[in-house]
Amino acid sequence: MTRKLLVLCLIVVLAISVMPAVGQDGADESLFPIQFPEEIAEGREVTISVAAAIGDDQVEVREQWDAQIARFEEQYPNVTVETVIYAFSPETFAALVAGEQLPTLFEVPFTEPQKLIQQGVPADLSPLFEKFGISGLYNDAVMDVVSDEAGNVYGLPGFAYALGLAYNIPALNDAGYDAPPATYEELAEMAAGLTDREAFFSGFAMNMQGGGGGWHFTNIAYGFGADIIRDNGDGTYTATFGEGPAVEAMQYIYDLRWEYDALPLDLATNPTLALLEDTGAMAIQGGDSLGWLRLNAAGWAEGEYADTFDLGNFGFAAMPAGPDGNRYALTGGTARMINGNASADEQEAAFIYQMWKEFSDGEIVPTREIFHNTQAGQGAPILPILAGEYQEAMDAIDASYITMPVENYEPFVSAVQNGESV
Repeated sequence: MTRKLLVLCLIVVLAISVMPAVGQDGADESLFPIQFPEEIAEGREVTISVAAAIGDDQVEVREQWDAQIARFEEQYPNVTVETVIYAFSPETFAALVAGEQLPTLFEVPFTEPQKLIQQGVPADLSPLFEKFGISGLYNDAVMDVVSDEAGNVYGLPGFAYALGLAYNIPALNDAGYDAPPATYEELAEMAAGLTDREAFFSGFAMNMQGGGGGWHFTNIAYGFGADIIRDNGDGTYTATFGEGPAVEAMQYIYDLRWEYDALPLDLATNPTLALLEDTGAMAIQGGDSLGWLRLNAAGWAEGEYADTFDLGNFGFAAMPAGPDGNRYALTGGTARMINGNASADEQEAAFIYQMWKEFSDGEIVPTREIFHNTQAGQGAPILPILAGEYQEAMDAIDASYITMPVENYEPFVSAVQNGESV
């Protein structure tokens, strides 16, 4: 999760854009600045392995995935693509690297690229970007996440999101609030007013334990002006958890519980489930988490939460403003990287395979169909990864897949487009 990526907000054009849908016939490779080769690795036989986090129950997604590989192998018959079912975790990933079992093409969250680059794990893709004429395709801020200080590129962005404030619209309306809180002070006051202990209903929920707790605390601390880690300018760094704004942020969280009585009594409460179970009015969430609710909506709507769950009840706003008036938000996402130990032919094949899936004539739409079966798709309030006109072109393709109540995310979209988030 990185704070710097929020400069994306200056040119955000979310999939919420109202643009005409473009079908497969309208998805032309000329929309994107990529020169696809007639052959890969000069026709030499190449086998690559590709990591895919496809669950056993995602039969349709796996069928789409396999069909796309078959089309790629038909176009480039000297390349064989092998699927490796794998979802990233720090522990298992380290073991794959140590055992030299890392797939040729793999996906990691935004927390990992800089560390992996320093460790020499991924391949430098800059020569491939140059060889195939790819320039200006991706948003510069996203590319910073997968590049070193010299500007060498080591990854291909997948998707990006920001933390924000998810909220129960009916709960706020019933309490007389017509908009989500704009500041942390307003958040505390509204959360106190929304809390109903007799109904086991809390005004605000956030992760309070483990890595998730540190994640949400860090965002609030940034909002209060903390640096978290201070660069001393001499090659050394100092953690600032115990001083100044970081302490003020911790006091704020303490006050939410003991002064405002607005947090769940069980501080281990999952904030996403608090929204689902209708036991919380507001919660810190990633924009893609609303898509997670969508993916699971069918089961809930027919089961235990049939009386409480309605995706249309949830809104999404930017994180509240801190004392300096700015709305700070941590961001995250995924990036695809290529194994640095792979041969030059394997690296080229993996690079072309990924770019071909996303941007070649006839494959843009099938790939977006797979994407829209994930929690980041169908209108979830995520951030763009492409630059300017290329993002607009992709938004036009995405428009026909939107099923989520995107009008409920206007507070987030407006704050980002107006440059209120940093």
